[in-house]
Amino acid sequence: MNEILDRLHQDHIHMARVLDLIDRELTRFNEEDESSDLPLVHDAMHYLTQYGDQCHHPLEDRVFARLQKTNTSSTEAVARLHDEHQTLYARGKAFRDAVGDVESDATMTRDAFMQLARDYLDLQRAHLNFEEATVFPLAREHMDQDDWQAIARDEQTAHDPLFGSEVEQAYQRLKGSL
Repeated sequence: MNEILDRLHQDHIHMARVLDLIDRELTRFNEEDESSDLPLVHDAMHYLTQYGDQCHHPLEDRVFARLQKTNTSSTEAVARLHDEHQTLYARGKAFRDAVGDVESDATMTRDAFMQLARDYLDLQRAHLNFEEATVFPLAREHMDQDDWQAIARDEQTAHDPLFGSEVEQAYQRLKGSL
């Protein structure tokens, strides 16, 4: 029952597309290009901090907890990912709030804003890469059908509001920009 890992992997592909969009817009913003679109960055961060932090990461946490029970050598990696999920939540919220502040002309230097953005984007990309290269293969190798069924029983299927079968109204413009 690796459908769960397949779905998490697909989420990672989608998140990487959103991160690329944020990078493009921030490059424009940093170059003082008038075509930069901070409201679009705000929408992208809303998606990452809502769907990513509220739906995707909790499912991963359940997979990783189960992995840790079946493969005790994964304990360190699982602890790292759990900590990163908490850090990503905090940094994501801080960056999303900063985007809103910059949009409303609050006082924040361009350098401080870009550093906040870079810290979040770099951590998010490193996190996705670590999961894909290290932890997902461990889960595929060490978890059996019973493990996947137990996770699936507890799973509350979450609709992806951006990449799901129906794009929510709040994400229509973002979807069109990807």
